[in-house]
Amino acid sequence: MSYFSPASTSIEHKMIDVQYEIGTLQADLEFHEQKIRLINRELENKYGNLSDLMRQAERLRKMREQFTGGQNEE
Repeated sequence: MSYFSPASTSIEHKMIDVQYEIGTLQADLEFHEQKIRLINRELENKYGNLSDLMRQAERLRKMREQFTGGQNEE
């Protein structure tokens, strides 16, 4: 039969609490890392769409200049 003093039992409970808190923080960290990855992916998609739209606008501007002889109608 082993005997643990109240102090060692208290330390053991504190260690368990700390290990639980570490596990919780690790789970939170993974969750936030996944959110960051999703946000980055969305930003990359939106940046790609914006780049496509800007290229299309530039092509249309050049076509307009060709048809108007380079004169702005503003």
